[in-house]
Amino acid sequence: MAIASMQKVMIVVHRSQVSEVLETLQEAGLVQVLDAERSMVTKEWPELEVEPYRHRDLEDSIDRLGKAIAFLKPYVPKGQTSVFAPRIEIDPHTYSTIISAAASRQLLDQVEAVMNRKDKLMTDVENHRGQLEHLLPWEPLSLPLEELHGLSSSKMFAGLIPEQHFEAVCDMLSEQGAMVEPVAVWHQQRACIVVCLNEAAGEVQKVLRTSDFEASSFEGLSGRVSEHTARLRSRLAEIEKDLAALDHTAAELAKERFKLQVLADYHENLHRRIHTESTAPATEHTVFLEGWVRQKDYRVLEKLVKRFDACDIAPVEPGQDEEPPVEIDNGPVTRPFETITRLYGIPSHTDVDPTVFLAPFFALFFGLCLTDAGYGIVLTVVLAWGIKKMQGDKKALWMLLICSVLTILAGAITGSWFADTLQTLLPQGEGSIGRTLDTWRRKIMLFDPMEQPLIFIGISLALGYIQVLFGLLIGFFNHLRLGNIAAAVFEKLTWVIMLNSLLLFALAKGAMLPGWLGTPSWVTAAVMAVLIFWFTERNSGLAGRIGGGVFAVFSTVFYLGDMLSYVRLMALGMVTAGLGMAVNILTQLVMDVPYVGFILGLLLFVLGHTVNLALSLLSAFVHSLRLQFVEFFPKFFGGGGHAFKPLQHVYQHIMVVRNQNK
Repeated sequence: MAIASMQKVMIVVHRSQVSEVLETLQEAGLVQVLDAERSMVTKEWPELEVEPYRHRDLEDSIDRLGKAIAFLKPYVPKGQTSVFAPRIEIDPHTYSTIISAAASRQLLDQVEAVMNRKDKLMTDVENHRGQLEHLLPWEPLSLPLEELHGLSSSKMFAGLIPEQHFEAVCDMLSEQGAMVEPVAVWHQQRACIVVCLNEAAGEVQKVLRTSDFEASSFEGLSGRVSEHTARLRSRLAEIEKDLAALDHTAAELAKERFKLQVLADYHENLHRRIHTESTAPATEHTVFLEGWVRQKDYRVLEKLVKRFDACDIAPVEPGQDEEPPVEIDNGPVTRPFETITRLYGIPSHTDVDPTVFLAPFFALFFGLCLTDAGYGIVLTVVLAWGIKKMQGDKKALWMLLICSVLTILAGAITGSWFADTLQTLLPQGEGSIGRTLDTWRRKIMLFDPMEQPLIFIGISLALGYIQVLFGLLIGFFNHLRLGNIAAAVFEKLTWVIMLNSLLLFALAKGAMLPGWLGTPSWVTAAVMAVLIFWFTERNSGLAGRIGGGVFAVFSTVFYLGDMLSYVRLMALGMVTAGLGMAVNILTQLVMDVPYVGFILGLLLFVLGHTVNLALSLLSAFVHSLRLQFVEFFPKFFGGGGHAFKPLQHVYQHIMVVRNQNK
């Protein structure tokens, strides 16, 4: 339930065994290996620094596999994968067989052949359709195309004139002594041939240019247009047949697509391993693998390395100002809430892991924002099903499942079960199920927020006060752990005492506590304010000390604002209930419609509460998240660390299942 302790290690390996050692390290996934730029050994011996190089053949294979996998995706048979389980599960033996089999690489060649052939045919389709589109307006033309070049004394123009301009253009061309022979109407344009004497060609061209005339060229063509269009249609039909055959071949190849996915993941992991080797500092015969391992894994790593006779490992001291990577390590209950911590940022190695502290608050706040037991039950069922079906990391789903359980509890104590469904939509006669369920609802319920909103406000403010003080106390003990006594006392403890003193003073003045507590509470708060004023900027000059002190004391207002922010818990809980009640009212009205009322009411009930649940779920997550990030974390959490990223196998397309019974 903390940040894992890290150990700096140095693994020295002979070049003859470095590939095997790195393969073993990658399989174990225990150590983060530093490259030459970040390695301390290169700072001590600069001559060891290496120039990383690109592994072009491997990168080319990865690129080829990626394109082939993407090409086959539309042809994959339905049911092979799903949204929740997009990766194919295979056992280690099958994995090894596929990556070593020549047939797997032959499959890639076959897919690429189909891809290239299909690309060429698609290009031909575009070219032929373009030619056909150009010739179709002239298809009724009976004159052979070679005769359109004109006579020695005349000029001939073939092209398209917009239909709306055709009559006017014909009149202007007649004035120039030109003849217009219409051929066909095509997409609101008139295909026509214009003939004029050579001496009038210039004026005719001017008229055509002003009329949006689109000239048509038949260069290199002879014979009738209908012959060319028939040939193009025939060729397009042949291409369509070829494409259909290629699609059938692709569909057959797609049945083996998982082999390409295995190869893709294998090559990605191989590239990661070779890149690590090429960027590590080295001499002519030796490679230095400097890195980090969790202290609890050091002995396991040591045993793995000792298997090799030309390899050794030793713990080393980190360099000056060198920050270790950070791995947060939590128990099974709080681990799902690492999702929240990682959204904010990785803690630094001097921070405390906030996960265990935020987990109960986040789950409780989420439940209060929804405050509906019916919604909580629905979420619990859906999330449990999702956890069962989903592959990979399920921490987020587990976190929401825990929050859903708290939602059921919050809804039960406030009496909300799909808002007021039990009271309004179910029969309330003597001995009816509605009356029985409502009786049990009242027995479980502690208060009704609609009738007693001040209780809900009080709970929200109390939770805010507790979390803010809790954050200050975490910061206080963390400073003590790091030996920052002054920061612990003057930046954290003084605020804890001052805020509690102000609370006691307010309660005493409000007659909720004995009145005699008011004076000592006020004096204590004043003393803490003086300490905050004078010692907050204790390392600054006089002006900075005074300015920083004034701002620090003024920050009391900010603390008040932080606590008031928690009223959003009550507001969102009331909104969820209010919208749910509106849905129930509309449902009740619709159910009074003769004959179809019950069906329409049921549909409206399901749809309305589904929409309300979706909106409320989003609001509950976002605002509970905000309370952690804005009001809680700044009291003790800095962030800014870099995550521990060990060299390990990463699979994008497949899952290697080592124990099928698990």
